Amino acid sequence: MQIIILLITLVGLAPVSQKTATNQSKPVVEVRCGGDDNLTQGVCRNVYNEFASNPDFVITDEDNTRSLIVSIPTNVRWKECGKRTRVFYTVEFLSHDGKKLGKKKGECWEEDLKTCASQVLKQAKSAARKVKP
Repeated sequence: MQIIILLITLVGLAPVSQKTATNQSKPVVEVRCGGDDNLTQGVCRNVYNEFASNPDFVITDEDNTRSLIVSIPTNVRWKECGKRTRVFYTVEFLSHDGKKLGKKKGECWEEDLKTCASQVLKQAKSAARKVKP
């Protein structure tokens, strides 16, 4: 009886161990937002959700020595274009110890902030290769 219980326990642990090993090889990302207006917060929320739903990254809210920090340090800029609003962002990529890994700019329409988030994720892939585990 004890052998069967031990076997079931070990079989149950195998997928967890495999998942942990897989996650350790993926870049760990911490999203930071310095802006305080609603538009900037909307971009930041979309960036966070984009990383959280992407299988190539592991999102964290904790300080981690393997983290790639994705920071939107200031409020986004915007410009009215007819009846629409164009959003302009600057994102910085940093290592956990503050080393600058890159800085990019991008833009999207206010009603499609997910596009800004997708651009940030794409830009983060090259910065993630510079983070040492």
